[in-house]
Amino acid sequence: MKSCCKAILTSLALLSLTTLLPAHAEDNHAEQAIPGQVDAQKDITVSDGAFHMPAAQTQGLPELYFTLTNNSHSTHLLTSVTSPACKQLVGYHTDQENTVGMRHLFQHLALPEATTLVFSSAGYHMLCMEPVAQVLSQPNVQVSFQFLGGSGKSISATIIPASH
Repeated sequence: MKSCCKAILTSLALLSLTTLLPAHAEDNHAEQAIPGQVDAQKDITVSDGAFHMPAAQTQGLPELYFTLTNNSHSTHLLTSVTSPACKQLVGYHTDQENTVGMRHLFQHLALPEATTLVFSSAGYHMLCMEPVAQVLSQPNVQVSFQFLGGSGKSISATIIPASH
């Protein structure tokens, strides 16, 4: 009787896995087909991109500041920000407790319709984790922004030395 129960349980487990996998694949496809999201890069302007360097490597990390403007009548979602200057860019706030949720803020940031969001030193911005010194020694560095639906936009961010 025990082997019969094991066989039934194994069959049920395999059946549940095979029914879940197609649903998961359909969910991924549905996410990419969200109306109004495919060409988010056409609606969003990224400006004022700048990496502000710390006075010395032991005195902090480079900070990325920028402005996002959503010129459309649809809310868009920012899903990631990357740069060859950093192994990882994470969210940070100057005057608030920096939690795990804060670090991942820019992986699911809503950009409301007809709105400008400014990310500067006095509030929310990004920290450059494990900075790449050779890349940050250039006058400018590429920063890429990805949006829900698969579109993206890249800018050239200015490197601002600590003396400024």
